[in-house]
Amino acid sequence: MATIMVVDDEPMVRNLLSQFLTLRGYRVCPAKDGPDALSLLKQEHPQLVILDVYMPGMNGVDVLRQLRANDYKGAVIALSASQDEEMLQEMLELGSVDIMGKPVDLERLAMMVEVSLVMKNE
Repeated sequence: MATIMVVDDEPMVRNLLSQFLTLRGYRVCPAKDGPDALSLLKQEHPQLVILDVYMPGMNGVDVLRQLRANDYKGAVIALSASQDEEMLQEMLELGSVDIMGKPVDLERLAMMVEVSLVMKNE
C-alpha cells in the first residue's frame, strides 16, 4: 500500500483529500504546512507528496526545494489556486509531475496519483 503525504494549510482541503485517498486504499499522512511536512518526512517515507503551492511562511516551492535537497525521490503533485506562472514553472522544474488547480477535481487527482506512483516505480 502506497503512502501519500498531503500538505495543505487549509484544514478542509487537507481533510477532504486525506479521506478521499484513504477510501481509495492509500495510507495518508497529512501535514498542515511546510515545516510540518519536512519534519514528518524524517519518520514517513511517502511514495507521493500532494503539495499546496501557496502556504503561509514556507510555500510549496520552498518545501519542494527542501525535499529534493534531502534526496526525496518520490513523486510530487502540486495544488494551486493561483496562476503565478513563475512559481508554477519552478514547481515543474523541481520535478512536480503535475500541477492541479483548486478546487481539486477528485477524479483527475485519483488518476494522477495512480500515474505518478506507476512512473516512480518503473
